[in-house]
Amino acid sequence: HACNLEPLYKSSFSYSSTATTLRAELICREKKTKKESARELSPADSRQRQMENLPDSLYEDYSRLKPTWSSAPSFAPAPANIASPPNIEMILQWITDLHNPNLLISNFALHNLTIEVLGIYPYLSRPAFFSQQGVHRRVYNILLLFQCIADHPETRAGFLRAAMPQYFYPLMDIGYVGKPLESVRVAALGVIAHLLKEPVDEASTRYLMKTGALQYCTKPIEIGSTESKTLAVFIMNKILSTEEGIKYCCVLPDRFFAIDGLLKKLLVYLSSMAKPSSSMLNLIVSCYVSLSQRSRARDGIRHSLPFMLFDGTFARLLAEDPITENYRMQLIQILNS
Repeated sequence: HACNLEPLYKSSFSYSSTATTLRAELICREKKTKKESARELSPADSRQRQMENLPDSLYEDYSRLKPTWSSAPSFAPAPANIASPPNIEMILQWITDLHNPNLLISNFALHNLTIEVLGIYPYLSRPAFFSQQGVHRRVYNILLLFQCIADHPETRAGFLRAAMPQYFYPLMDIGYVGKPLESVRVAALGVIAHLLKEPVDEASTRYLMKTGALQYCTKPIEIGSTESKTLAVFIMNKILSTEEGIKYCCVLPDRFFAIDGLLKKLLVYLSSMAKPSSSMLNLIVSCYVSLSQRSRARDGIRHSLPFMLFDGTFARLLAEDPITENYRMQLIQILNS
């Protein structure tokens, strides 16, 4: 029987090796054919084939996806589920994902946003090139994200610990008036203003005083738009609303007179407006009331009165705004005491 099985074994082995050889040869021919067909495919045919492979819908079924926010990159292939336009459940899922507290700290999101802000610095002295490239739109949107981070109580402390506000000071101090640059200035001022929203955080005011934020309010008040001026005086007012802030602004005569000079420039600007801003006037008068709490500053105001607050220049505006008028009467009483 062994003699009978040996030829069968040999023929079986020979068949197996032959089949393997044929299979390998067929695979090689198939690869060669694919390469030749790819080479012979014209650009137009290639584009047509790509168009044929496009999905019927651009909407993905996000309700079936389970997003993860790990910092490690994922090499898994993207899901190819194609669905109809989004329904209410899918939209709610998107909103939930956007409110995920780990969204901004994942995948170096803050680092990448900061790099985008730093990338605008070379263009600050070249306003023409700046506006042509449209860089301001991208940076403006990024600054809006930073405003949210500065405003949220859970991220504000970390925002200050990382010394993030100092990245926005140069954007507040832009020395040009063009609309693109002005939009960036307004957004940068908004980041600092959101740090000081009610309730005022003493850590925020202390940090801004320590880093000299008030000096970066000078350019917005001198050459900025109405919105820039309002945000700048809002920052000054919030710092002056704390006892530590009043002490900081009045400890040096030069610092007090610099602030007083900026407030007077705002009054002149308001008087030249066809429709003066009541909110700006309210902030200016409130700043003077805060400054008048210190005896040395009170003497300085008496010697250099903001006459426009007392000579009827803003009589109509004050008549329409009882809160600001109340501040003004309070200032008069303090100065007369």
